[in-house]
Amino acid sequence: MKTLIAFADLTYTQKGFSSTAFPYAGAIVASYAKKKFGDSISVELFKYPDDFINYLEKNVPNIVCFTNYSWTLDISHEFSKKIKEKFPKAVTVFGGPNYPNELDTQKSFLLDYPAIDFYIKGEGELGFVDLLQNLKNKNFNSELLKKEKTRIGNCHYISDGELIIGDMLPRVQELNDIPSPYLSGMLDKFFDNVLIPSLQTSRGCPFKCNFCQEGKDYFTKICKYSLDRIIEELEYIAKRVKVPNLYVLDSNFGMYKKDVEIAKAVMRIRKRDGWPKYFEATGGKSKKVMDVISILDGIYPANVAIQSTDPEVLKNIQRRNVPDETAGEIIKFADTKIGTSFSEIILCLPGDDLNKHTKSMCDMMDRGANVVRSHQLLLLPDSIMYTKDYRKKYEMETRFRLQPKCFSNFTLYKENISSSEIDEVCIANNTMNYQDYLQCRFFDLTVEIFYNNGVFNEYINLINQFDIKASDLIKKINKDISNSTLKELYTGFLKENDDCLWKDRSELEKYIKSNGAIDKIIEQNLRDNEQLTYRAKAFFEKMQDLHDIVLKNTRELLNEKSVLNDERKDYLNQLTRFSLLRKNNLRSLDQIVTEKFSYDFIKIAKSNFKESPFSYFQPKEVNINFSHTPEQQKIFTSYLKQFGSSIPNLGTMLSRSSVNSFYRSVYKC
Repeated sequence: MKTLIAFADLTYTQKGFSSTAFPYAGAIVASYAKKKFGDSISVELFKYPDDFINYLEKNVPNIVCFTNYSWTLDISHEFSKKIKEKFPKAVTVFGGPNYPNELDTQKSFLLDYPAIDFYIKGEGELGFVDLLQNLKNKNFNSELLKKEKTRIGNCHYISDGELIIGDMLPRVQELNDIPSPYLSGMLDKFFDNVLIPSLQTSRGCPFKCNFCQEGKDYFTKICKYSLDRIIEELEYIAKRVKVPNLYVLDSNFGMYKKDVEIAKAVMRIRKRDGWPKYFEATGGKSKKVMDVISILDGIYPANVAIQSTDPEVLKNIQRRNVPDETAGEIIKFADTKIGTSFSEIILCLPGDDLNKHTKSMCDMMDRGANVVRSHQLLLLPDSIMYTKDYRKKYEMETRFRLQPKCFSNFTLYKENISSSEIDEVCIANNTMNYQDYLQCRFFDLTVEIFYNNGVFNEYINLINQFDIKASDLIKKINKDISNSTLKELYTGFLKENDDCLWKDRSELEKYIKSNGAIDKIIEQNLRDNEQLTYRAKAFFEKMQDLHDIVLKNTRELLNEKSVLNDERKDYLNQLTRFSLLRKNNLRSLDQIVTEKFSYDFIKIAKSNFKESPFSYFQPKEVNINFSHTPEQQKIFTSYLKQFGSSIPNLGTMLSRSSVNSFYRSVYKC
């Protein structure tokens, strides 16, 4: 009789999708197990809880495996509990980076989550095969295996209150030894209108960042799949894909010679099939990424992940950024080639303070990064930063919050399941207090609304011509928010930031598991990503107010430089009208408007407003038409299907797509 094995990488679905990636990690482990055990095992993969529930109601798997990320732990454990209550002999196996490094915290973790029989730490393929062989030897009697305290490679478990740890197995060096779960058809059922194909071309990271689970010696060596295999997988995906994006899961894409060939293969497919429209990957910390940026020709924004520009902060986290000159060169190159670049900053790192964080954000704006996004510092269990000594050294103060979109109610075996995921967020340390933290969050929202994706590049490029920096405008707008019509928006944002934080994790867990709590959160639209949600509120509901404050502060900056005259006032007024007609009420896809202008904004826009606009003045006004093209309507509609049409889901959409592609197209008539 075949051994039934289920692999679940579950996503929450009630408030939009918490994860839209294919269940690639579980599929890779399953594919390797299938190679080793052949037809003696039957493997099934799951992403959607309803699909998983339907399977469990009809089948009794011998082993149920769960990928453990910060966004899947509780949902996986709640399912594990119900499975083991119904079928005590079923074996539950967890694996993934959401697991601590210190022995005492590892033991506490497994005692806190008793429905986990075995935990695979590190790479999963060899460890799972070793575990599966040991289970087969004991006729899948996990309790007998535990009682004997057998040490299994990469495997942790509790036996009679004792933490049993197997030896760390070597990592897989020849990645092609793992059969492709795409080419075998194992992932075929996930080609729908929501999930994004995910592909890994290499494993490992040479960097030592303390906030990241890969910042350890275990991951230092880089191992790669062959180019032929990757191209074959890309071709397979292209024939079946139904969404516009592609994920590449590498930690440093673009740093290696083979990445150039992968990029060329992607573009050959795109030229033939029109897919992918957007390429998502974490860029390497090297000047070499310019090669793949150039090849991918507009579908891959340059990602310059800086985290901070302050030398002390970088030293504290063992972060080695690309040199400032190189970062600027990459951004400038990307801007020239594809008109966009991306930079990430982490708030409240050790040594950070209000001035350093603001300066980091401003530095990247002034270097020309098209998106400068600040992330809150999450303490990830498998990182060095999570350890007790590290926390104590920097006096890190943390709070717990319900993770956005990660909560739901389910019914399995006619019993209710309530699950939710909890983040631990650093909100203060020995150099930044909580009030300064909130001021940083306030400023980060201003950057998100008024700077990111070049939403007001027309104004920024104008003031640049008079030696006024982008950050000057953003800082000035930020100070003016409290006196503007946007004050209420920001007040709501800060309130949500504060309201969602709990001092005691157990109290938050108790509240979430109480009767009706999750239903209330869903009904009242609570616990979305505040920064992205409030950006979407501003973008889709407050565009007139945004233009008013940008126009006001642009005028004041030009006036302070003594360069504001009647001609420039008139241009700014017409520019604001032009900009609003392109960007206002974007969900009205059928809206068509024609208005007269005395500037040739179509030609000015072709230069991304970088040329002086005053030579484009034309005494005889011309009519300009504003409307969405059929292709724009198609793309926007496909995103609404993929992400959902609520404001929080629109916020996710804005963060994952080229925003200016949603603006109405313009042409003379």
